[in-house]
Amino acid sequence: MNLFGYIHRYKRLILALTAMFMLLGIASWLTMARQEDPSFPYRTGTIRVVFPGVSAEQIEKLITEPLEEQLAEVEELRRVKSTSRDNVAIFVVELLDRIYDTNAAWDRVRRAMEKAEQDFPKGVVEYVLEDRRMDIPAAVISIVGTADILELAHQAEILKRQLLAVNGVSRIEIEGDPEKELRIDLDSAILSQLSINRDQVVAAIQVHNQIIPGGVVRIGDHALRVDTGSDLQQKSDVESIPIRLATGQYIPLSAIAHIAFVAREPSAAQTYHNGMRSVSLGVYAKRGQVDAIVFGEQIRQRIDAVSADYQPLEIVETFFQPDYVADRLEGLQFNLLGSILIIAITVIAALGWRNGLLVAGVLPVVAIIVLALYNLGGGVLHQIAVIGIVISLGILVDNAIVVVESIVQELQAGRSRREAVESAFEQMAFPLFTSTGTTVAAFIPLLLSKGGTGDFTRGIPVMIILSLLVSYVISVLVLPLVAERLVGIPKHDNQRWIKKISDKLIYISRYKAKLALLLVVGVMALTIMAFPLLKLQFFPQADRNQVVIDMALPGDSSLERMAEVSAEVEQKLLARDDVVGVMRSVGMSGFRFYYNLLATIDSTNSARLMVNTRDMAANQAVIDWITHDIQTALPEATIIAKRLGQGPPTPAPVELRLQSDDPSSLYQAADQVLAILNALPETTMIRSDKDSGLAELSVNIDKTIAQELGVRRDQVAASLFGQTRGLDAGEFLYSDDPITMRVRSAAGDLTTTAELSGQYIYNATGQSVPLDAVATLKSQWTSAVIRHYKGIPTVTIHSELMPGAAYNTVLKKVSAALDENPLPGAVTLQLGGDAEGSADANRAILKSVPIGVMLLLLFMLVQFNSFRRLTIILATIPLAAVGIIPGLVLSDQPFGFQSLLGVIALIGIVVNNAIVLLDVVDARLREGADIDSAVAQSIDARTAPILLTTATTVLGLLPLAFSASTLWPPMAWAIISGLLMSTLLTLIVIPVLCRMMLKTNPVAM
Repeated sequence: MNLFGYIHRYKRLILALTAMFMLLGIASWLTMARQEDPSFPYRTGTIRVVFPGVSAEQIEKLITEPLEEQLAEVEELRRVKSTSRDNVAIFVVELLDRIYDTNAAWDRVRRAMEKAEQDFPKGVVEYVLEDRRMDIPAAVISIVGTADILELAHQAEILKRQLLAVNGVSRIEIEGDPEKELRIDLDSAILSQLSINRDQVVAAIQVHNQIIPGGVVRIGDHALRVDTGSDLQQKSDVESIPIRLATGQYIPLSAIAHIAFVAREPSAAQTYHNGMRSVSLGVYAKRGQVDAIVFGEQIRQRIDAVSADYQPLEIVETFFQPDYVADRLEGLQFNLLGSILIIAITVIAALGWRNGLLVAGVLPVVAIIVLALYNLGGGVLHQIAVIGIVISLGILVDNAIVVVESIVQELQAGRSRREAVESAFEQMAFPLFTSTGTTVAAFIPLLLSKGGTGDFTRGIPVMIILSLLVSYVISVLVLPLVAERLVGIPKHDNQRWIKKISDKLIYISRYKAKLALLLVVGVMALTIMAFPLLKLQFFPQADRNQVVIDMALPGDSSLERMAEVSAEVEQKLLARDDVVGVMRSVGMSGFRFYYNLLATIDSTNSARLMVNTRDMAANQAVIDWITHDIQTALPEATIIAKRLGQGPPTPAPVELRLQSDDPSSLYQAADQVLAILNALPETTMIRSDKDSGLAELSVNIDKTIAQELGVRRDQVAASLFGQTRGLDAGEFLYSDDPITMRVRSAAGDLTTTAELSGQYIYNATGQSVPLDAVATLKSQWTSAVIRHYKGIPTVTIHSELMPGAAYNTVLKKVSAALDENPLPGAVTLQLGGDAEGSADANRAILKSVPIGVMLLLLFMLVQFNSFRRLTIILATIPLAAVGIIPGLVLSDQPFGFQSLLGVIALIGIVVNNAIVLLDVVDARLREGADIDSAVAQSIDARTAPILLTTATTVLGLLPLAFSASTLWPPMAWAIISGLLMSTLLTLIVIPVLCRMMLKTNPVAM
């Protein structure tokens, strides 16, 4: 019994397994995890080191450089960017693209941090690594309705506990919390009169705030715990702390201080919802385990259930990701169904209703089974996965068309149904296996590529490869069993036009071969000449009705000033008819409400506004208004308004990093590059992170006088810090959370220079010495911020692009300008942004290309065992690559990573077409036909399947090509254009090359 005999024998088992997998696929569709975009590995983290009272230059020497030295020894790190500013150092740490075991890598980073900590001076109060910054919240919920920010924070904590009970919640983060503290504001005048210093007050508080257990006493058979009351349990306990006077008498602390629960100072970052002060909760779902749409419904149900308890406060949705997931997947489902319908109509029209329905029926069967396998492998349904199925529809139907056409030809030759099916199986099983294998091999580089781009697009090769493999199994095992009963012999009139085309192709290959090759070469040359017309783009902008506005004031600006300026912009935005909502974060970038959005480093002089517009068309109007009107009205601010991006996040399309250890040369180079960019018409919103400096008050102590008066430097520093910021007196435990008790002057950071000079320093004997007796105050200019990239001082320049502009055009002009006027010799220039992202993505694919090429060659050699035939097939690849150019130019679509995906898909399709053609030629040669007859019969037999595959693929991609999405039209037009051109050229080139190169037996080399 031959192989098909065994298949036929167990046909009930095969059909039953097919049905079971379809049921599993339907169940997967109903239950599998859903999200809008793929998740990225945790390759980016931040390290925050807080060292109060230290300048940026001291932070650089004492904190940044020792930590950078240790981090340089972590082999898994790709790059480290550091920012040193007063009181804090912040490091943005990125792992190598090849790292997927991120937990182990971050553990090594922590060990490096521990080594660096040994070199840190005393005084570091915060040293943390955040390695989960890649997640975006499923929802941002804000509480508004009162000016009492402490009350908002209190209610936010309650709501957090209630939402944590929702199934699927991973964690909840709170932003806009003022971080309450118990502040003891001392009256400096009274302190001076009574000869009391802050250190005495701090010591008294600490003495009365010690938790000392009293043990237990036994009364009969019962134990009674003894509460000593040794710590501070009420605010009144703090107020009544006795303070000893120089006379030996005691007065309560409340007599010399104002004591209250207040928001921490310096002020913590703030959040606003449509102009109202808010505290916001970011609700994160468990990664890869939750249906975002169902999760969103559960969150809303929980909020609806508890909202009445918060009145008169209001709980509002600032951002709700499940709505975007639902809209995105719903739109793609219509694209998928539309593509299936178009392909079904096409094959029915071409093959007749019976055979057409057989072929069209393969589409939903394969799609449903692929979904089952994808879900079993832990896949998450997102837009990339759905697009992979859409792309594969036209390709996967090819096997079914070839099988049905082969059966029809056998029936037309007079064989019985069983004989026709068996003969078609024997003829096509192996050729379809190799053609499927070569198509799969074309997607292997994309499947194996590492890094952000590969992680983002991996769903496409996964779904296409699964679809091709399932399509082969269904077409070879299941379809023949069904076709044995249902296939029909169509009327010849249905394919008369295909017969005319094949006759013309036979004539060209036999009598016009050289002219045909010359025309093909000429067409390719003309097409390549159009390449400079292509615009390069890494990834397009997102198709969301949202605009992000980043604002920055000079480095010495206070949070209060930033809040005032950003509020002015917010109010003007809310007054516009095309704006429906604004979320404002001051002092930080706020929640990452989109996967592509980069977080900025927290600083008092920065703010971010997330603007919801009426529709997509309003985005550019808002951006233009911000750029021209608002920026002009606020010249002291840097305002960057832009749409969201797609793909791996980049800070801007154009990013130039200037590096040098010479600050003078570095700043000179930065000014030079800024001038070049500002002169270009393609650029807009140009900015740099060059340090603008900061005014500081320097305390110069006369060592001789200070020693004579018994005043030490640390006493001076502590006194100044206590006056402005305040001294930490321990924690008050009886609050929502333990909070700091801070002792300071009533003036705080509003202390004047005169008050600072006149304050008293208490020496070791308790004698008071005025500050101006031992020191002078002098104002000077110093660094506000120092930035390093991979340990080298760096200035980074960013630029957005005008609509329709391309980053490669800008970089070419910058390069030409620098060739004429080079940068200072000590300065090096590095490209970031889209240029770096595109290069990284291409490099990641190229690393895995050899594996794909090896598999491609392997399948073709297994099939043909001939280098000549291998050469003929490989000749079709340039036809596909060149063919994308006309489509992109005519449709005004940029060439980017999506277009590259189109080229990869094309390679698999055209190689498949070539194999199908060549296989028939070899079959006829083995039967004894001459090369002319073999080529003619191949064209006659395979023109219809090839043209039909092309038609189904092209028509199936039209919904994507004309969709409102910004992500998929470039890829769709690349495949459509390349496939149309390469199919036409392949039907000409392959027969001609066969006549020229195949004069012998098909096993010849």
